[in-house]
Amino acid sequence: MLRDEDRLGWFMDPAVTGLGGPDPQNREQLLIHPTGALYSRPSAQTAVPDFFLAGDHVRTDVDLATTEGANEAARRAVNALLGADNSDAERCRIRELFRPPETEALKRVDELRYRMGLPNTFDLG
Repeated sequence: MLRDEDRLGWFMDPAVTGLGGPDPQNREQLLIHPTGALYSRPSAQTAVPDFFLAGDHVRTDVDLATTEGANEAARRAVNALLGADNSDAERCRIRELFRPPETEALKRVDELRYRMGLPNTFDLG
């Protein structure tokens, strides 16, 4: 059983308002993770032997809060659970997100422009 004193901390997004009241709101309907946040996200398998995580906040190949990312996290959690149990059951298939090869050159140009302090080519403002 986890106790309050076992918790290291917590954070409530300031866009979430009215909790505990009659009209809770989330002013930001879509969450796009900040650059580099992927590496701070937890993996499906934790250091606690019988504690596994699944959800759109878990580190997956889908670096965005989506149903697809949550689904992949669930498959990773199931695989970790089966591994921890030394099960012979078939593992869930994990698929890499398709990245069109035609966009790779554009990504390299964007990365170079970012390092040079220049805006994205498509920033019109």
